[in-house]
Parts: sequence; C-alpha cells; structure tokens
Amino acid sequence: MGSSSEETTGLRLNLKRINTGSYVAHGEKEQITPAKTKGLKKERHSFWKRKKEKKIEPTFAETAKITAETALEASKKAEESVKKSTAIAETSLEVSKKAESVSLEALNAAKTAETVANRAITQTNEAIKIANEAVATTNRAIDKINELAEKLKEQKKFEQKAEEEKEKKSQTYQVKKGDSLTKIALNVYGDASLWKKLFAANRNKIKNPNFIYLGQVLAVPK
Repeated sequence: MGSSSEETTGLRLNLKRINTGSYVAHGEKEQITPAKTKGLKKERHSFWKRKKEKKIEPTFAETAKITAETALEASKKAEESVKKSTAIAETSLEVSKKAESVSLEALNAAKTAETVANRAITQTNEAIKIANEAVATTNRAIDKINELAEKLKEQKKFEQKAEEEKEKKSQTYQVKKGDSLTKIALNVYGDASLWKKLFAANRNKIKNPNFIYLGQVLAVPK
C-alpha cells in the first residue's frame, strides 16, 4: 500500500482549458451595448493580433464566436441603416405632400387672380366703350353746332353783301326842311304814292313813315 501511494504521487495531469466563449440560450437575443461592443472589438483585435504573432490556428469555438459576433454587429448596423432610410423616406414623403398642397393652393390662387383680372379688364373695356360712344355723340353735336354756325355766318355775309349791293344800286337823298316821304317821292319819282317804296328801302332807318328828321340820308331805289 505504501509503495503504491508513492507511485501515484509522481503523476501530474497537464490539461489545457478550452476557451469555449460565452453563449446565450436558444431563442434569446443577445443585447449589445456600446460598452459591450467596444469590448468585442478589443477582443477580436487581440485575437487576430495573437494569431498573427504566434501563427496559431484559432479553435473552432473561437472562430464561431468571432463570426457570430461580427454577423450580429453587421445585422445591427444594417437594421439601423434601414431605420434611417425608412425615416428619410417618410420625411421625404411628408415634404412632398406638403409641397403638393402648397402647389395646389398657389395654382388655385393664380386661377382666382386671373379670373378677377379678366373681370376687371372686361369692365374696363365696357367703360371705355361707353366713354367712346359719349365722346362720339358729343363730337357729332359739336359738328352740327359748327355747321349751323357756319351757315349763319354765310347767311349774314350774304345779307350784308345784298344790302351793300342794294345801296350801290340806290341813290341817296338828304332830308331837307319841310320834307316828307310823299314829297320826296314826288320829287324823285314824280309820283307821291311811291313813298311806300322809299319807306321799304329805309326800314332800318325809319320806324314811322310820318317822322323823318332834317339831314337824314335816305336810300332811293330805282
């Protein structure tokens, strides 16, 4: 028994510990925090540094762990990217809808302004038309007045000329003391009854045939 114990004491076990990593239960999702992400990056960096320096092959468990962690991190980044893209798309859609609404309001406002402007133009044109008609009527009236004035002027000239011609063709007689139209007619025409001819020729000078004054010049028509 004693010798057997001595032989057993000389034996030593040289067992290497296998780094199997950390795992989560099936169906559970590992929560990655910023601190944990930093630790994972450091661990991967250390792993690849050791691999490069010692030129040793990683164990299957180490490779699986690194691969799983890398895939999980990539998945998280992809998920964040999708969320950002979705948010951007939703914002763009909302902005597009608002822009469309503003465009419709601007279009409606432009149409309303155009309608008001056209109505104002129509009313202005109608007012101009009425004003032009009034001006035309006034001008026609002025033309008629001018035409009538011209006719009166011509008639006056004609009458004045006729009077002048009448005076040219007539002789004159200056009234003397004791004269009367009958006496003058007797002296001029040899017939006292022609006093009416003298009176008619001098109506502008004689108002009453019984009253003529001394020195008055009378026309004596032929």
